[in-house]
Amino acid sequence: MIETSVDIAVLGSGFGGSLMALILQRIGRSVVLVDRDTHPRFAIGESSTPIADYILGDLADRYDLPRLKPLAKYGSWRSTYPDIGCGLKRGFSYFRHESGRPFESDRDHSNELLVAASNENDFADTHWLRSDVDAFLADEARSAGIEVLDNTHLAEITHSNGWKLSGHRLDEPVVILARFVVDATGSGGLITRVLGIEDDSLQTNSRAVFGHFSGVDKWDDILAESECDRQEHPFPCDAAAIHHILDDAWMWQLRFDNGITSAGFVFDGTHRPWNESISAVYEWKQELAKYPSIARQFRHAELVQPDGGLRSTGRMQRCSRQMAGRDWGLLPNTAGFVDPLHSTGIAHTLSGIERIASIIERHWSRPDLESQLQQYAESLRNEIYWVDCLVEGCYASRQNFRAFAAWSMLYFAAATTCEHRRAESGSSAAPWSFLCADDDRLTAAAFRLRSELDQALTGSPALVANFEKQVRCAIEPFNLARLCDPNARNMYRSTASPAR
Repeated sequence: MIETSVDIAVLGSGFGGSLMALILQRIGRSVVLVDRDTHPRFAIGESSTPIADYILGDLADRYDLPRLKPLAKYGSWRSTYPDIGCGLKRGFSYFRHESGRPFESDRDHSNELLVAASNENDFADTHWLRSDVDAFLADEARSAGIEVLDNTHLAEITHSNGWKLSGHRLDEPVVILARFVVDATGSGGLITRVLGIEDDSLQTNSRAVFGHFSGVDKWDDILAESECDRQEHPFPCDAAAIHHILDDAWMWQLRFDNGITSAGFVFDGTHRPWNESISAVYEWKQELAKYPSIARQFRHAELVQPDGGLRSTGRMQRCSRQMAGRDWGLLPNTAGFVDPLHSTGIAHTLSGIERIASIIERHWSRPDLESQLQQYAESLRNEIYWVDCLVEGCYASRQNFRAFAAWSMLYFAAATTCEHRRAESGSSAAPWSFLCADDDRLTAAAFRLRSELDQALTGSPALVANFEKQVRCAIEPFNLARLCDPNARNMYRSTASPAR
């Protein structure tokens, strides 16, 4: 029988839970890390961003985790850990397709949008091969002396004066007593289910079909075959989070250095609700056949993960009505999820780890611990709704790429401002809010502009042009990167994050 008594039980040993456990140990708390599965395992949610890299680097420095610091930059990752899968991410690439027609660009890049996140490869962001990264961080926790209980099913959880978690690890009984619980189980939401906490609704409505593939041709090669001009691209378009914007969906592509590409169709669930009688394979092939240029990309592709074949989801959106209590807290990906668009997941999880760690470090066993956790929960809720606003507007405008590009500038204004503030102040800016969600000047402007977007989409190109001007005016106090510049023609170089 396994019996353990600790300060904190961390549930879920993905990258978020494992990193949380490592930091909690560094600040003097006894920790157990519990997971129902083991590593390595297939996982989605793989695209990092500059703000994620800032936070990861700061966490490594602050909590004396030097082995994690190389993961904050592509160059140091590749030189230090060549066997941990990653991919080069220089920015964000968006391409608008028309059903039944090969992709064609024009000299104004009217159906393309490329936004740089870095100026050179060594300091670039990364795509994380999560099976490798999660396994690495779980091993780091184990090597640090943290008790890691994988293959553990918790059949009973009781909450009174602390927590009692009971179950089995394989065939061996397990009993864990903990003063505090951090839930990093993601969509599993173990603690919210135990406490009977329901979800609130979000505006975005999307679902996905996805997998990992070998043999996916580079999008740049497809553009070259079609004689599309790429000279003005600020970075190689495949060295990015690629977004193919489609009629009732969009497709992500994240290319890893080992030849694997993570790819998925994300459908607008309002217009394409999930039908469980339609197989993931059929839906994948059906969507691929609509877009000849993407189909050419996948002409030699083979699915390599997950082992059971393509995965599909129902509606992905969720947002817990309660995200923390007097002796528990949720990491952001457990508290809520919006959509893969704009790659917010890794960065948001890291920001939650940083804030929970700071609260426990400063307020453990103090009477204000609960109030600090409630402030964290309130900020987290506001951030999820802010991301929801930014993403839902992209879905609404996806069939008018000019309006889509203009609305996207609200996200990039928030992201670049957040990056510059972090670069200038480091972690000393805490408490802070993810993507400037606490700045009413930006959020109020976006909520106001959402109705203006609807009006622009019902009218003439002149209305869209006027909407662009309204966005440009709204983001002016945050426009550190020359966004909404008509002379840029949707090719943004000045958006690269400050050196770190």
